Amino acid sequence: MLLGKKEKILMETIFKLASKTGQCIVSAIEILEKIPYKYDFRKEDLDKTLDALRLEGYFEYDIAHRKDETVYVIALKDLGKAYERDKKTARKKLYIRLGIAVLVAIVGYLVKVIIDAII
Repeated sequence: MLLGKKEKILMETIFKLASKTGQCIVSAIEILEKIPYKYDFRKEDLDKTLDALRLEGYFEYDIAHRKDETVYVIALKDLGKAYERDKKTARKKLYIRLGIAVLVAIVGYLVKVIIDAII
């Protein structure tokens, strides 16, 4: 799960749109409206990022036309359905690593203090 910044933002948006049934039909404008404004995500980036996520195996999508508008028919794959769980697992692993680093630092400091007290 080594997604870039834009891929993470888009995957979160698509996951929210398709989380109930695992599939959705959305236009590019609907997707871009759901992405917070603080991220620099443009319509030109959408197709490239969608293709990257499709190649990673998160979902499949087709392009269709609805009332003179291009829409994306998106169906989440197993990896896409497990996206939220994987995100929580990665966050948990990060906290464990940080905790271990802090403990190692404390133990190292205590060893230094003990050695200085002996000498």
